[in-house]
Amino acid sequence: MSLRPRLRVLCVPLAAAALHLFGCQPVDGKADAKPAPARTEAAPTRTDVPPPAPAVAAPDTTPAPSDTAAPASEGSVVALVDAGAEPREPLRLKLTAGQEQVMLMTMRMGMAMEVGPNKMPKTDIPAMQMTMNLKVSEITGEGDIRSEFSLDKIEVLPDKTTPQAMVDQLESVLGTMNKMSGTSTITPRGIVKSADFNIPPDVNPQIKQTVESMRQQINQMSVPFPEEALGVGARWTVTQHLEQQGMKLQQVATWELKGREGDVVQLASTIVQTAAPQAIEAPGMPAGAKVNLDRLDSTGSGTTQVDLTHVAPVKGDMKLTSSIAMTTDANGMKMPMTMEMDMNLEISGK
Repeated sequence: MSLRPRLRVLCVPLAAAALHLFGCQPVDGKADAKPAPARTEAAPTRTDVPPPAPAVAAPDTTPAPSDTAAPASEGSVVALVDAGAEPREPLRLKLTAGQEQVMLMTMRMGMAMEVGPNKMPKTDIPAMQMTMNLKVSEITGEGDIRSEFSLDKIEVLPDKTTPQAMVDQLESVLGTMNKMSGTSTITPRGIVKSADFNIPPDVNPQIKQTVESMRQQINQMSVPFPEEALGVGARWTVTQHLEQQGMKLQQVATWELKGREGDVVQLASTIVQTAAPQAIEAPGMPAGAKVNLDRLDSTGSGTTQVDLTHVAPVKGDMKLTSSIAMTTDANGMKMPMTMEMDMNLEISGK
């Protein structure tokens, strides 16, 4: 099997992690978990729960479901670390039914791979740009926010170093994602209560798993805020135990309130993903093939500007690096594989 489909699938969990830094959080199964006391250090991050790793299986060619609820994450907790300086005020979304927002996301990636004795030098993937349309459809009697989203456009941005054939190939594959849409319901704190995702039946089989992995991120455009009042310098963590592409993971995002002017807040964030050695049981894996994750470490940092009167962040940028080591076993023949990846992501909304 060609490594090209594997590389495409690898992009998914890391892109998902990047989206977390912009406030795209999975459904919070424990939104009201008791937070840590103010001005105390958060508990150490567990390292025995694994993160999103590349699915090395052959692409699943079964039809994608057209309308499915995004699964809830297990053990997702929002915890206050430091309430920040006075004056303090709770952060809450202030949205109205009918308002719309367009969000533009541009992603640039580069990766290097080594399979056994064979090395693939670092390859820069052409920049990909997605245009999403978000609309608040209803504010419930409880104050929850119901919104709709659609992926209106996804394109590859050519450059002088990228062969046109590669651009054309990527555009052909990604173009099947243009009709994706969905809905979500979140609280004024940005805690997601439910989410549904509509996947086009004709989505390219090579990226079906990619689309599946984006379920929990792309349709939940909000930063989860603590219950407590916050001032400049406030910090809180969002810890999630997730499962993607047949692997379990732990992800810890740390947010910091850098500044506030009216309804506009400036946030900084860091993210850490870790994985313990484990067997990968991805769908579509060839009979007799085994893949074990030996190591996965991902770290990232970024900034986000949130307007509390908007359904999604209005501006952001981040960088993410990841190092992955796996061992494949096909009919008793074992082969080590390592991958190094870096990613830069920018978003803007209006």
